[in-house]
Amino acid sequence: MTIKFYPSRLPGEPLETHDHGVLTLHEWMSRNVPSYSQDKTHPVVIELNGQAVPPAEWPLCLLRPDSDVRIYPIPYGTGLEIAAWVSVAVSIASTAYALFFAPKPELGGFSSSNASSLDLNPAKANTAKLGDPVREAFGRNRIYPDYLVQPVTRFNPADPTRMTVEMFVCLGYGRFSYTGGDFLVGETPALTLGEGFSYTSYGPGDNVAGDRRSEIWFNSTEVGGTSSGSGLDMAQTAPEASDIVADAMTVSGASVSFSGLDVDDDNDEDEDENKLPPGWIAGAIVTLKAPVNYQVSIEGGFNVLTGDVVSEIAPFSGMPVTLTFNGTDYDLQIATYTPHQDAVPGTGGATAVLRASASPSTYDFTTTSQTFALTWQGITYTISLVANYGTMSGLLAAINGGLNGSGLIAQDDGGVIRIVEISSPWRGGSITSSFLPASVFGDNPVFTAGTASSGGSPAVTASVTLAYDSGTAFSGLPEGTQRISLAHRGNEYQIASTDGPSATVQRVVNGVVDSTWSGFMTRTVVDFAASGINDNETWLGPFLACPQNEVVDAFEVNFAFPNGICGFQNNGNKRVRHVEYEIQYRVYGSGSGWTSKPGVYALKNINGLGFTERFDLSSPGLVEVRCRRRNEQGSNNARDSMFWQALRGRLLSRPTSYAGISTIGITVETGGQLAAQSDKRVSVVATRNYDGGGDRTISGAFLHLARSLGYRDDQIDIAALSTLEATYWTPRGEYFDHQASSDSTSAKDIFDKIAEAGMGYFLLSDGLLSVGREGVKSWTGIITPQDTVEEMQTSFRVPSEDDFDGVDVKYINPVTWAEETVQCRTPENPFPRKTEAYTIDVAMTADRAWRIGMRRLMKYLHQRRTYTATTSMLGWCHDFGDHIILSDDIPTGKTQSCLIDAMIYDFQEITLHVTEPLDWSYANPRCWIQFQDGRPSSRMLTPQRVDDFTLTVPYNDDLHPEDWIMDDPDIDPPKLLFCDSEKGARHGIVQEVAPSGDSNCQITAPEYKEIFYQYDDATYPGDAA
Repeated sequence: MTIKFYPSRLPGEPLETHDHGVLTLHEWMSRNVPSYSQDKTHPVVIELNGQAVPPAEWPLCLLRPDSDVRIYPIPYGTGLEIAAWVSVAVSIASTAYALFFAPKPELGGFSSSNASSLDLNPAKANTAKLGDPVREAFGRNRIYPDYLVQPVTRFNPADPTRMTVEMFVCLGYGRFSYTGGDFLVGETPALTLGEGFSYTSYGPGDNVAGDRRSEIWFNSTEVGGTSSGSGLDMAQTAPEASDIVADAMTVSGASVSFSGLDVDDDNDEDEDENKLPPGWIAGAIVTLKAPVNYQVSIEGGFNVLTGDVVSEIAPFSGMPVTLTFNGTDYDLQIATYTPHQDAVPGTGGATAVLRASASPSTYDFTTTSQTFALTWQGITYTISLVANYGTMSGLLAAINGGLNGSGLIAQDDGGVIRIVEISSPWRGGSITSSFLPASVFGDNPVFTAGTASSGGSPAVTASVTLAYDSGTAFSGLPEGTQRISLAHRGNEYQIASTDGPSATVQRVVNGVVDSTWSGFMTRTVVDFAASGINDNETWLGPFLACPQNEVVDAFEVNFAFPNGICGFQNNGNKRVRHVEYEIQYRVYGSGSGWTSKPGVYALKNINGLGFTERFDLSSPGLVEVRCRRRNEQGSNNARDSMFWQALRGRLLSRPTSYAGISTIGITVETGGQLAAQSDKRVSVVATRNYDGGGDRTISGAFLHLARSLGYRDDQIDIAALSTLEATYWTPRGEYFDHQASSDSTSAKDIFDKIAEAGMGYFLLSDGLLSVGREGVKSWTGIITPQDTVEEMQTSFRVPSEDDFDGVDVKYINPVTWAEETVQCRTPENPFPRKTEAYTIDVAMTADRAWRIGMRRLMKYLHQRRTYTATTSMLGWCHDFGDHIILSDDIPTGKTQSCLIDAMIYDFQEITLHVTEPLDWSYANPRCWIQFQDGRPSSRMLTPQRVDDFTLTVPYNDDLHPEDWIMDDPDIDPPKLLFCDSEKGARHGIVQEVAPSGDSNCQITAPEYKEIFYQYDDATYPGDAA
């Protein structure tokens, strides 16, 4: 089976899947997780076949090929972050980055008219996607906040030419400091908007219940989804009926088709023939009634409706339904439901038969309708043919519709119509009729009497009894065959798609699409009713003011008039123009009709303007809203184009506070204040306030991140951080200004960015989270042939035309917050052949970006050697980034290494005896000493020759010879490195220390040169001319 890594216990797919064989959990972890150790605290829980396995039992837990193993992360610290130590990018949606330790990157790199128009495009914030991480900001940044709730646009009731947008946004985790002068709308300072901009700040956990901007309003996408923002054109609501005018309606499954379709405009020759009305579009709610014949009887005081067609509504006891009979609607409920039961065939007998003598001469009865009756078993069934049925199957469906509940069925028997009993047991007797149309049955139809079967049981036709909502029996229908429409309460359907005269619909129950509905039984009817819910009036909508399965306690409608409202006299003078409108709404399930609010706007203003109409509901509900214009648009050259610009409903529940994050309520007036095409995204330049202080500082960012991961102060190298902050970062004006907002960013990535912003690198030193400073530094140790188990290897990178000889660094300017570029060039080569494009995702000055780029360039030009040495244990004494000295035993190498086997000293000089004869022919011989604790001498020493094995060096306190341990067989003596000059030794900077073999380690060190850092204190000279 498999071992699966999951990002959390939320439903979802695993991030990684690994196969496994027969082994223990401990063995698998040891092989696949580099940092795994049994004695560590593990930030994961492992489940074997659904049962959690404690870490103490991992060495004893045997995995078999059929074992199902699942690994989940355990939150530490604040619960917002996870330090994952496997090579899995574990994403946590509530934090700004995924947290895991990945392999170390190389040093020095960041992961690379005259009237005023009304602009209906409001100010905006960022729209975060579901599951996106919350922003984690460090230092000072220009932040584009994210919506916490949908924004709300409203027109000012005192001045309809002014439009405001209210938004409630998330700034990010933690606290921030900023002022009103730090806000921008696009590139416009918010202060220049005066009273057109206002805000209220809230810290983590602050109560926001009193700020109406934090209310959750649902903006209907059906109304406000146009690219221009103007909304839906109310001109569509001119008095054009959206009722269906057609000869017949055919329903089958989810399909509804109309024959003889026309728009009711008294013109049958125009291009609107055979088209659905304009209001019949995808998403619109329509009412459909397709009556059928039911056999009605009375039992126990209830009307019983018998007919297998009742199964199309999927009835059940208590189901709300609407029954339509003789033009009257009754809102009832199903009292009982008896489903169809197939017959149990009897023995012997024969079916009664009525067989036509000729094929039908026509299927179109729109001009000459035919009505006839068949009597069977004492009951008369009336069949009316009044439509164009098109084919034999359509004609048979119409006849069978009239025979519903009779036990008879019309069939195609070689092109002629044959009516027989549906199944045995045969009941015996004859089908009789006083008249049969020749166009259907021919001139001499044949009646054959049936003979009754013995035994068996007849089929049971589906039936229902009905009751009022109170439970009182319903018995208002006369007995016999009745033409009835019975459907779910309201007869409402949502159009899924349209094609010419046909539409695909979905049943809507209580405002929600019923995905389980199987559709209509096939039939063609002429006494149908099909219309929008607008009751013979043309409306826009209805549209839901909230998502399905939600309720609202208030809703708002925005109407926009981009060209104003103004009439004109014959001489061109302005006059008042009236615009009449009507808004209707209703709550599903209330049983009531539409609530209507008519209104009128009377103005003579040619500037763009708009109005917001608010409705507070007496009780919450699922509300649908429709609107229409009640008078002609544009008559007499009036300017009154009207658009339904927004529909929104206020949901009941909302957070009263937001734990852990800073929020802002913002109100911005747009319209004429800002250009129509300008960027209207709201941003703020804010500084993150760390709980431990040190805002913007590199050390403050490092400590904040480490502590948020759950690390204690005794697990952080605070002394190193404090030293670097005081010695380098603060004096040099080096800060960490960065915002993490991607779930693909790990905590290790952020640690690297923090350290590299200070010209350093992140490392683990003696088990502590720490930072090292890259640059000119003293060496920390010597690796000599006496320390290695294999010969040291030197690799060399040959210069080629593919080498970079220039670097262009893109960075974020902390003043303009724009991305800018500095050119890193050497004086002798201002126009390089090949340039690296390098991006730093941190806000910093041009000088800092240039210095980082020059470090890279100097390494491209001068770092060509890499040294590799394998030691037993010595390599583990060195940290990443340490400056070390390496030597070999090649005679031409001008270096010698040996052990100091004897030493005497006084306060003038120290006399050393070594194990190897020294080559005093070197020019300007020099030496280093590596002490027994691994520390080196702090400086290069000038030796004086005594003999080939003996030398003296000047006494100095930093050599502390009194601490040397000589003649102890258990302790290695100090080492001496002897060379002709400083250049005689190989200098490297540790890049990797890795296990090698059973007990050795391999140390890799690219060469170290001070020239790499010669521009660390320089200023940017500007671009090359």
